[in-house]
Amino acid sequence: MIITYQYKIKPSDEQVSILENWMELLRRHWNFALGQRLDWLNSTRCQINYCSIISEPIGEIPEKVDYYTQQAALKETKVLFPEYKEIYTEVQQLNLQRLDKAWKRWLIPDKSGKRGGRPKFKKKGELRSISFSRVNHPKAACFLAGNTLRIPKLGGFLVVLHRDIPLCFTPKTATIVRKADGYYVCITASDETIPDLKPIDTVKTAVGIDVGLKEFLTTSDNETVATPQFYRKVQSHLARQQRFISRRC
Repeated sequence: MIITYQYKIKPSDEQVSILENWMELLRRHWNFALGQRLDWLNSTRCQINYCSIISEPIGEIPEKVDYYTQQAALKETKVLFPEYKEIYTEVQQLNLQRLDKAWKRWLIPDKSGKRGGRPKFKKKGELRSISFSRVNHPKAACFLAGNTLRIPKLGGFLVVLHRDIPLCFTPKTATIVRKADGYYVCITASDETIPDLKPIDTVKTAVGIDVGLKEFLTTSDNETVATPQFYRKVQSHLARQQRFISRRC
């Protein structure tokens, strides 16, 4: 079973500056990688009986551009543009993976025959998230301990931990998201011991439930659940506490 919790984080001004720079560099990389894919697609698309001398290559067909070729080019990118050395490789790989998923949704229809829209070039400020593929792993770049999120190249972030991740769940991935009211981190955790939900089409039986006033609920099998009456059980205790507070005031 997989769950995702979202927490607000409080980065310093220096950390915000670095995050903004990383997002801008990832945006440029997204646009460049998307341009590569579109150029390859346009240069290899032609009619059955003829080819255009404007958009079709004459001679050798260019090598196909996909996630693996663009991932292999990350080393060359860091040589040509040293500023990309400051960004973790896994962050750049996840950026290319998101583009690859969007690309395939556009070209490959789903089971119902529908396809997604063509991936778009992102304007400045439109890329608003940075993802990490591992959390609390020996080779990870992101660590969560208590209410502190630590990224070695960025330092520690104070996390507003409004609720704890269950002990049986293990953090797997993390995504830092910029929103209108600040920055958030989305932690995805999983527990292998909890079975996944069954698809609806595999369910052979169903039970109807009716919620009422006399009984909390009644099922189609004539099973009833009594009303818990939480308020009635503590009503007298609540009245005593209110009298105590009124005397203190």
